[in-house]
Amino acid sequence: MLMKKRLQRRLFAIALGLSLLPTASLQAGEIQSLTSIQLQSEAFIAQYPYESPYPVGFKIDSLDSRLRLKACPEALEIEFAQRLKIHGNTALRIKCPLKPGWKIHLPVRVDLYDDVLVSAKPLVKGQIIDESSVTLQKQNISRLNYGYYAKQAALGQLQVRRNLTRGTVLTPSNLVPRLLVRSGQQVTLLLAYKGIQIKSSGLALRSASLGERVKVRNSQSGKIVEGVVSGESQVRISI
Repeated sequence: MLMKKRLQRRLFAIALGLSLLPTASLQAGEIQSLTSIQLQSEAFIAQYPYESPYPVGFKIDSLDSRLRLKACPEALEIEFAQRLKIHGNTALRIKCPLKPGWKIHLPVRVDLYDDVLVSAKPLVKGQIIDESSVTLQKQNISRLNYGYYAKQAALGQLQVRRNLTRGTVLTPSNLVPRLLVRSGQQVTLLLAYKGIQIKSSGLALRSASLGERVKVRNSQSGKIVEGVVSGESQVRISI
């Protein structure tokens, strides 16, 4: 609630600053106020609908004081220069929609925060991730270039790739999908046929995780069949 009030006060200050800009600076033939560009850019970022429980932080580069743009008779059109690059080191595309019709790019740094999974204790290679292994911690996700996990939905399906110290951000590079089938392991084969589920057994010919395809030698027929790992020591065959 306190953060929300701070954001509201910041937006109010920006709006007040815009309203106090000299009207003469926005008349046709005059020079566009660089302050107005800066304030409208701040308002755009502050109100951008980021999916985050925390207010964003940002730093907009200062415009060159030698810049001379004709005054825009309407509010500026502002968007991110790259639609998929909306935080981190990025830029705004600022455009005057009417004559004189100028357009500029303004570099900006946007820091976006979220609660991400970090190791709650030292973890060892091969350890299965469960609720006792992790905790949520506020992080600047704009700096997490190797990815991160913001939800706990994958718990139990991931294991540690290498030893991790306490407080390490969990990423796709230090975790791997948990192996539910291992090479040489006896597995259950499930076959659904005409509404009937048939079970048999076989020997896995390679290791695989949930959803991966794997070849299995049927214990009864000796034939090699291929299916998808659907659970612990379980492979579903489709025909």
